[in-house]
Amino acid sequence: MSVAGCAVLGASAFLPWLRIGEVGLPGIPDPVGFFVLGLGVVGVLLSIVGVVSGRNTRQALVLVGLAGLTTLAVVWYNGAATIADRAQARAEAVAIVDNVPVLPVPAVHTAFGLLLGLTGAAAVAGVGLAYSWNSDRQ
Repeated sequence: MSVAGCAVLGASAFLPWLRIGEVGLPGIPDPVGFFVLGLGVVGVLLSIVGVVSGRNTRQALVLVGLAGLTTLAVVWYNGAATIADRAQARAEAVAIVDNVPVLPVPAVHTAFGLLLGLTGAAAVAGVGLAYSWNSDRQ
């Protein structure tokens, strides 16, 4: 389960996180997208090491899941406003250079990749917490 969650978290970096009008903005050209991809790769490696060698990687999986959750939650909370401001600044710059009226900026919406990444990160954190909690009880 943790391998699948980490793979989903890493793959979400290539999917559109935000959508401005009809244009999807994936996470991967942005440093945050590379961070989420790195978290996914580290999580997959930790999961495989935990299964193959039997080492305790539960706490590290919890950290991977929580880091992914907080990073994507910040993107969800601040990403739309940041992208809208950047698009407005670009529209104003084009209007000044071309001496035309400023075109309105389309609305910014959350896309499927961001929600998929949040789901994967929550699954990884949940699996790590469940394993840690069950091992502490025994």
